[in-house]
Amino acid sequence: MTISEKRRFTRAPFQTEVRVISDDRIVVSHHLQNVSLGGAYVLVDNPLPQGMPCILNIDLIGPRSLLRVEIEGEVIRVEEKGMAVKFTRIDVDSLVHLRHFIRIHAQDPDAVDYEFESNFLDKEDAP
Repeated sequence: MTISEKRRFTRAPFQTEVRVISDDRIVVSHHLQNVSLGGAYVLVDNPLPQGMPCILNIDLIGPRSLLRVEIEGEVIRVEEKGMAVKFTRIDVDSLVHLRHFIRIHAQDPDAVDYEFESNFLDKEDAP
């Protein structure tokens, strides 16, 4: 099974500043290669070790606004050029803002809506 077959969420390319904070380090990158509702790939020269819990501060920059979302995660893959972080906890407001930005940058915005509804909404809350 390839990585793309394992993915549950649509990846959207999105260049912005991201800070990855662990217990003893802060890694700042201006190269968030892609982001999804479930994780992100951050291009960095000195990635955190695999398995390291962290907090991501991602700047979602629009034409007239700057919004920073904070997401808890875990480094699940480390490569020479960067690290993949799986989101483990996100508050509702950050999730809604992240969904909106991914939807704008995704090739298939309807897929993002489906992923959101399938993974984050209680069946009782769905329309």
